[in-house]
Amino acid sequence: MPFGLCNAPATFERMMDTVLRGLKWNICLCYLDDIIVYAPNFQEHKRRLRKVLKCIQEAGLTLNSNKCSFGKKKLTILGHLVVEHGIYPDPQKTAAVTKFPVLENVSDVRSFLGLCSYYRSGPVLGHFLPNAETKIHSDASGYGIGAVLVQVQDGKERPLAYASRSLTAAEKNYSTTEKECLAVVWAISKFRPYLFGRPFTVVTDHHSLCWLANLKDPSGRLARWALRLQEYDINIVYKSGRKHSDADSLSRKPLFESVVENCDEIPSLAAITDYRKEQLKDKHLKSIIRTLEKGDGYQSYQMRNNVLYKRNYDPMGQQWLLVIPKQLRRDVLKSLHDAPTSGHLGFAKTYDRIRRKYCWPGLYGSVRRYVSHCRECQRRKSPPQLPSGQLHPIKPPDIPFNKIGVDLLGRFPLTRNGNRWIIVCTDYLTRFTVTKALPTAEATEIAKFLVEEIILKHGAPREMISDRGRSFLSNLVKDINQLCQTSHLLTTAYHPQTNGLTERFNKTLADMLSMYVDVEQRNWDTILPFVTFAYNSAKQDTTGFSPFFLVHGRDIVTPLDVILPHDTENHADNYVQQLITRAEEARQLAKLHILDAQAVDKRRYDERHRPVNYNVGDLVWVFTPVRKVGLSEKLLRRYFGPYRITRRLSDVTYEVQSIEVTSRRQSKKDIVHVLRLKPYCDPQRQLDDAGAHMIPRRPATRSQTRLQRDADSF
Repeated sequence: MPFGLCNAPATFERMMDTVLRGLKWNICLCYLDDIIVYAPNFQEHKRRLRKVLKCIQEAGLTLNSNKCSFGKKKLTILGHLVVEHGIYPDPQKTAAVTKFPVLENVSDVRSFLGLCSYYRSGPVLGHFLPNAETKIHSDASGYGIGAVLVQVQDGKERPLAYASRSLTAAEKNYSTTEKECLAVVWAISKFRPYLFGRPFTVVTDHHSLCWLANLKDPSGRLARWALRLQEYDINIVYKSGRKHSDADSLSRKPLFESVVENCDEIPSLAAITDYRKEQLKDKHLKSIIRTLEKGDGYQSYQMRNNVLYKRNYDPMGQQWLLVIPKQLRRDVLKSLHDAPTSGHLGFAKTYDRIRRKYCWPGLYGSVRRYVSHCRECQRRKSPPQLPSGQLHPIKPPDIPFNKIGVDLLGRFPLTRNGNRWIIVCTDYLTRFTVTKALPTAEATEIAKFLVEEIILKHGAPREMISDRGRSFLSNLVKDINQLCQTSHLLTTAYHPQTNGLTERFNKTLADMLSMYVDVEQRNWDTILPFVTFAYNSAKQDTTGFSPFFLVHGRDIVTPLDVILPHDTENHADNYVQQLITRAEEARQLAKLHILDAQAVDKRRYDERHRPVNYNVGDLVWVFTPVRKVGLSEKLLRRYFGPYRITRRLSDVTYEVQSIEVTSRRQSKKDIVHVLRLKPYCDPQRQLDDAGAHMIPRRPATRSQTRLQRDADSF
């Protein structure tokens, strides 16, 4: 095998495996031309070494004595220092890291990160001992999961291996408990060779996982996980998050470590034994308590069982309201809004539930801010205002087929002629429609239709509107538009109203076809030309004329006109000139009728919608309907993000990009209609007074006004 070929390493490794068959993995290890012979003592080492050297000699291979080492208690191999107690990084390599020159460009940064990543492991990784107590430390965050394989050796826990990965887009939607379960199941699968067939312990900082191995009557995802764990001898124990830093750090980004640390310091409501002590931690409440203890009276406050209460002036609630200290308000809000027994209901219901039993200064604003910044509510619920964006009608052209809309309709049942699709082209002035049945929706069929049915019969259009289908974005269609100097306008995703004229005809066309298809629906392509003729010959309410008349300047002759007698003589001497003049006047009149109809539609539309303006850099949620096999669409989240506004294309169209770029698809910028956008409120600022101005306001109603009045009086 010559050097330089891509399969040379694999061929050489197979050859070494053949030479050392029966010895590899038993008394030696081999990686290409590096052979390690190991033994518990020197005498056994000599015996094993003779066996290995004999196999090499019989194979006709030679060794370089300058590169051989014998009888070593520590050895540098494959960039690591192997000793009796564990595996260390090669000191020469770590010195290269610590003495790395100052980084000056992107290439230097990449080289440095690659060098560091090779040694991204524990300071000393221990050797696996089959009889030692084995543990797995697992943890999950909102973005990743991590695990550490640990053994108790010489009375101390020693790490054997580290593992972590980021969560997929679907896994990020899991609940906290499900993410922690995923971390456990993934870690066990990752370290299966060390765990299978022997008892081990899983250490987690999530107390709810203690039931995972003994789950009764599971279903769905939890059932699959429980079944996967049945083959293991597993014991799950709980460990406080503060003492669980090894796996915890693997699952979290450094940017969010301080946030997690602060969350751990908030005491659980169920764990509080001295509520007075918690109230004294709040400086404001502490001053009130001290004043009351001195005998100075407060008309609205009172100490009851050494706990501070405030008088309730609302006859519908309790007489005395428990005053919540500042450090416990998030827990109260989470319990009365996020918990399943609270249901993530809106602001009014959440505020009413809290104010009947509890109080604190600024309760109204705190609840309103917390609910509006709730991540789950933002991802599911639609904004409580009028829909965004006002109507911007498409101005009709001056001549027929100067501006067209193109769309694909299907797929339909396969006809006897082999067709499955319908391509539709609608003229924005005359409303004249051209249709054709297609066998496929490939770009070649689209291009053939545009050339043969549109360009060669009606001339090249100046503008063409279509959706973002793969066929319309093909290079073939793009080349045709460039040759004809046609401007290709694209609709935004999930907003077909941009090409509304064509979309509306699609509905009409489907209605007409449904009247004539057979039971198997395999004759729709033979009916298509007839129903298209019927549409083009009918008077349109918007223009006041039939599309055929506006295109050809004369009334259409139907089969019935041929059967029944009618006057076909033209008495005017200048009939041709009158025909031309009449057609041009009809087109101009049709344009005026279209503009009038658009003005009426715009006035009606704008009454039910509101103008919205976003600035570059604003964070938004993007409405994205999704479908998942086996799941109900009604229970899926509707909004995804956050996205950042990168460019304002028009009053109703924006360019956005995801701020969490974890894949090539997320790095792409999307063009979105404002109807699909709503402001993003950072969940980290749920209790931040500085974020109050970011709260989207809903229209003033009697209930909202009453709640605000009650809060002010309180």
